[in-house]
Amino acid sequence: MDRLREMEIFAAVAGGGSLSAAARRLNLSVAVVSKQLAALEKRLGSRLVTRTTRKLALTEDGQAFFERCRGILSEIADAEQAVAGADGRLTGSIRITAPVAFGRNRLAPLIAAFAAQQPQLNFHLQLTDTIVDLLEENIDLAIRMGELTDSSLRARRLVANQRLICGAPAYFRKRGQPQQLSDLEQHDCIAICGSGGSGQVWRFTGDAQETAIRISGRLSASNGEVAYAWMLAGLGLVQKSIWDVAEDLRDGRLVTVLPQYRRAESVHAVFPPGRQVPHRVLCFVDFITKQLQAVERDVMSATAVKPKKKR
Repeated sequence: MDRLREMEIFAAVAGGGSLSAAARRLNLSVAVVSKQLAALEKRLGSRLVTRTTRKLALTEDGQAFFERCRGILSEIADAEQAVAGADGRLTGSIRITAPVAFGRNRLAPLIAAFAAQQPQLNFHLQLTDTIVDLLEENIDLAIRMGELTDSSLRARRLVANQRLICGAPAYFRKRGQPQQLSDLEQHDCIAICGSGGSGQVWRFTGDAQETAIRISGRLSASNGEVAYAWMLAGLGLVQKSIWDVAEDLRDGRLVTVLPQYRRAESVHAVFPPGRQVPHRVLCFVDFITKQLQAVERDVMSATAVKPKKKR
């Protein structure tokens, strides 16, 4: 096997942290990846990885070799893209994961627009409200909303975000509005439960400090759009991103309460660790950043129509 292919396989193993992750990324069998890794170590006369109980870890020689391999592969990718994209054309594919509502309402139209500009570029969009392993799922780009908990990931801020407590006017006509955070204990709060957290705790930025409360209610869902539909039906309150609720706030289908307890956040583009970000991915991120920032002020200024008071 040529040395460039050896570098690609080793870099995939090192970046993915396991033989199986490398095999999926390269569309090879685990046996082939294992065999080629062993052959590379034999040729170099040095052990590059050690096995732990859960995954592979790089040795000191392995880390040094990985850094060199990554640099070489990056230079080759840049050289190829410079030639292929000399006339502005982008090739290859981009695998993206995003939250369901934001992905469907905000990101999917931008993918369609960019795909129309770049007919040789392929996209795969995975919509989920759970946090996926970017290396295991072979993801090139993740759109994440809120606090980034994995320090190994590289991220780029796209736009501002706020999480609001929202409900339908019909709900407030029946139950009234909470006037302070403690009042939420008397309300039906709909939890969105995913792998990134239980969903039973709402966090706020209010009164110049962080506040968290544990919510309760009859309904919970792992899918944000299901929770959203229940909220629109008047079944409870949901803490949602302003990017998801802006239009319904303006049209009066939803109302915000406790506005002093909005949670300030950001929307980020997140890239997997241990890889050079491909030029095509950076171009796409530049595009969506520009498009989202063009409507950011309009979205962030969305205001609720106050519900009618009960008679």
